[in-house]
Amino acid sequence: MDAGPWNWLEVAKLVAGLFTPMALAIFGIYIHRVTKRFELIQWRSQKLIEKRIAIYDDLAPLLNDVLCYFNYVGHWKDVDPHAMIALKRTLDKKIHLAAPMFSKAFFSACIDFQNLCYETHTGWGQDAKLKTKCKRRKDALGDKWEDDWDKCFSNLVSDPEDIRSAYLKIMESFAKDIGVHTSSVIPLSGGLPGNIR
Repeated sequence: MDAGPWNWLEVAKLVAGLFTPMALAIFGIYIHRVTKRFELIQWRSQKLIEKRIAIYDDLAPLLNDVLCYFNYVGHWKDVDPHAMIALKRTLDKKIHLAAPMFSKAFFSACIDFQNLCYETHTGWGQDAKLKTKCKRRKDALGDKWEDDWDKCFSNLVSDPEDIRSAYLKIMESFAKDIGVHTSSVIPLSGGLPGNIR
């Protein structure tokens, strides 16, 4: 056995002494990077949820206005047909801008809802038409009815129950995409007015 100061046992001790702090340093750097990556993912998810909630706060009241109009509830008599058609353009823009932030199910539910409420592509340069009965609205508004409102209505009429179901699908998609458990979505209360069909 060599009696020199640098035998293999001493070299092994020296290498082990240097390797352990280096391994701990490398492991520490790895853990730090993983932690930072996790924090970034968590921050991004939080910002996405915040943005989705802001979009919900903007879109939900407008969608509810459409629901009320087509189901003859709430303030439907206060909204003239031209305003309801203009609301479709507003909703189109907001839904298409929001689409990248939400699931395909949300976007599809919004489009299905609008297709039930509005007849589109009615002629070059023509506005969408409302897929609801004109006569019941005329009867309810009486003298307040304006003659040019007649042209706002389609010959195609959607069932208000189908519109309610489509609205609920949007709300369920909103809840799911925001991270709210879908069973906490409150179903629409009450029934439809019996005389609207």
